[in-house]
Amino acid sequence: MTQTATQKGPGGRPTMAEAERRCKQTNTRWTLAEYGHLHQQAATAGLSVGEFIRRRALLLPVTPPPQRSDSRLLHELNAIGVNINQIARNLNSHRKGTHGVDWSTVQSELRRVLEKVGAVIQ
Repeated sequence: MTQTATQKGPGGRPTMAEAERRCKQTNTRWTLAEYGHLHQQAATAGLSVGEFIRRRALLLPVTPPPQRSDSRLLHELNAIGVNINQIARNLNSHRKGTHGVDWSTVQSELRRVLEKVGAVIQ
């Protein structure tokens, strides 16, 4: 009895249909420079070399993995967001002491943090 794609093999994983199996292989020769560049591009994309070549050959998207965020930067951004939220709530409820907010200081702080974010992303 042959298994279909919905039946499970002995390990519990569904058996792939014949058309879905990667059973054909090609051999490509590279110069040392090309090979190094290929490995570098695959690593940058967070993929194995084989998967990188497959995606490029099939014109599938090759995108770099999401960058890890700096926890201090996220903490700083969150603190600024909390402060702005508090100021907005106080202004909307017409509480005393909120009209003296120095918005130029808030704006310059936001610019400083956004410049840091831009430096981390690039």
